[in-house]
Amino acid sequence: MQFDAFISHAWEDKDDFVRELAERLQKQRIEVWYDEFSLKVGDSLRRSIDFGLTKSRFGIVVLSKNFFEKHWTNWELDGLVQRQNNSDYNLIIPIWHKIDKKEILEYSPSLADKIAIKSERGIDNVIKQIDSIINPKGSTLIIARDRLIEFEFYPPVITDDWWLDIIAYSGSNPHEGTFQESTGWGRWGFPLPEKNDTPKDRGERLAWSAMQKTWQDNADKLNISQLTEPKEVRDFVYSQPGLYETCLEFPHFLATYAPQLTIPTLGGQFEESFEKWYQNSLIENSKRKEQKDIGAIGLSTNKQVPLCDEPIALRDKNFGYYQASNIACFFVQGRLMGPPVRFYDYCDYAFWFLSSISDWVPKKTHKYLLTGIKQWAVWHWDVFKNNNQSDFQNNASSGALANALYKARTPTTFKLTKKIETDIKTRIAHTKNVLNLPESIDQLFGKFIAEKFIDEWIITNNRRSSRRK
Repeated sequence: MQFDAFISHAWEDKDDFVRELAERLQKQRIEVWYDEFSLKVGDSLRRSIDFGLTKSRFGIVVLSKNFFEKHWTNWELDGLVQRQNNSDYNLIIPIWHKIDKKEILEYSPSLADKIAIKSERGIDNVIKQIDSIINPKGSTLIIARDRLIEFEFYPPVITDDWWLDIIAYSGSNPHEGTFQESTGWGRWGFPLPEKNDTPKDRGERLAWSAMQKTWQDNADKLNISQLTEPKEVRDFVYSQPGLYETCLEFPHFLATYAPQLTIPTLGGQFEESFEKWYQNSLIENSKRKEQKDIGAIGLSTNKQVPLCDEPIALRDKNFGYYQASNIACFFVQGRLMGPPVRFYDYCDYAFWFLSSISDWVPKKTHKYLLTGIKQWAVWHWDVFKNNNQSDFQNNASSGALANALYKARTPTTFKLTKKIETDIKTRIAHTKNVLNLPESIDQLFGKFIAEKFIDEWIITNNRRSSRRK
């Protein structure tokens, strides 16, 4: 915990000045160590004061006749003076309360020499002067902090090392300004405000960097992915400071990180944004159709330009006439060279679609994506090959399926041996544990075979081989 200021005072001055001072400073977004705020029953008074003294940027000293008569206040002041002697800036902020310079000279000539704030000029004046010292106008960090507080995001004081992490995170990356912009910031990353030199612009960028890093950390902790039920995703978006506003500004990125929200009726408050995008893409793609865009025609099932943009295809009743494998690929890993999306291994997505846990996906869409996963035929990558993952180190059958797949020329020549079955079930067990699937391993294995994943892989691989020839 860090504080902006430690308030050293005599308890007799609480009622007529210090308590209101502390409360007003808090409202001014100045974090103070004040005994009524900071001490709890059972705390060691000396240790708590030591902690407050060492963790505060400044020391506000309310000098009064009562102050000079106390042992504790003198001890606190000695601690602040010691810090002052080892500091490069003036950290002691003296306030004269019902006392004049002559009386202070009798106590401490060095304190009398300091420019002080006088309580007799009113609490508003006192707060204004303290704020100008602690929060100098035009400070990038202060601007960033205040912007965060507008979103009800309460960061540490600006001397906390947390800010160093945010400054590092906000730096440019090689992708900034390109269509891969958010790639440099990872999953649930969005374009940040432009990097300019003015304190206001720098503060704005820092604020959004801090919020974005929080979204990403929380998304990873909560396992927010394409497999998360839409309501849970929407609740996550609404709960993160600034994320809802950002998703409205960049629906293309939201569709990448949470493609399930583009399915009609599942988008919640984003329905309007996705529908507007979908309708606009119908118009744009009709123009491409007239131009006979060969590249786009290659993605469709009817040898014509798809009806809409790929990221919004799940919104179309015919899925834009895209090949199912293209949309399954986008669903799992987003656009090629675009922001990172995939959260689980490829085959985890395949087994998830075989489980009843995926029943929230509308039946027609579910069937289309499951078909696409099979036709995409990458579910065997990495995970059915020999690897060093701890889950599979003791599996003597690891790699058996992959080896057999590459040897099989047709589905009829593939032989499902006991070793291959063990390989598949071992991997299913891993997915079942990761995704908490309700079915038994045998049930999922049965569905995997019944859906002809192996047959589809061999057919697709042969098709690819013939094209290469």
